[in-house]
Amino acid sequence: MREGRQKGEKFSRREAVLGGAVLAAGAVAMSAVSSSGIGLLSRADARETTLPWPYEKIDPQEVAKIAYESFYKDLCCYGVSRGIMVPLQKKIGEPYLSQPLYEGLKLGAGGIAEWGTVCGALLGATVITGFIVPVDAGKQIINELFQWYSDSPFPTYEPERPRAQINVQTVSKSPLCHISVGKWLKSADRAIKSPEQRERCARLTADVAMRTAMLLNEWKDGNFHSALSMPLNSQGIPSQRNCTDCHTNVLPKVNR
Repeated sequence: MREGRQKGEKFSRREAVLGGAVLAAGAVAMSAVSSSGIGLLSRADARETTLPWPYEKIDPQEVAKIAYESFYKDLCCYGVSRGIMVPLQKKIGEPYLSQPLYEGLKLGAGGIAEWGTVCGALLGATVITGFIVPVDAGKQIINELFQWYSDSPFPTYEPERPRAQINVQTVSKSPLCHISVGKWLKSADRAIKSPEQRERCARLTADVAMRTAMLLNEWKDGNFHSALSMPLNSQGIPSQRNCTDCHTNVLPKVNR
């Protein structure tokens, strides 16, 4: 296009076509921004959201149902975390929608990658709670959850459409996967990864998700109180409270 055009001078046909092409390209660019750029901005905003994330009370029964069904997709850690997050995605939206933490917690199953350490259901509950509750209060909530898990007979949840029939409950006295599952397998006389054992763990997943939701709801209402002390065994190191059920003379010695 020629420079220095005088006032009132007409555009040529070629210049008009070129100008229209420029405007069209600009419109396409703006359309791309509106269709994808805003999404990028919303994801960036979500990433920058400070902790803790917003929380509204959720229905423990809904949480349990989602957790139970989710176990049969990607097991316990995924089940608990999804059971809590899906209702929050519906009720609150961001940042829960753009950051579905449960998709990154599938490795928690089987006591973390099948190492039999802390129960994956408890791990899922711990991770999600850490995004919702300030650290000090979160420690007490998880402390209560672990103690409840260790002292309660499992499973108690009754699904609408169970995958297998089970009639045995056991008390683990431990938050560890291999102890919790092992005691149940021995009492029920079933094999690891049998339909009954999977159903047991699916129901336990629902139990843990439900209890976590109840504790979070109590905290939201300002009604959560804990009289438990943080775990510290007789050896002076952090641990569960009943190490000697399995270990006797092999407990680690530490300086005090």
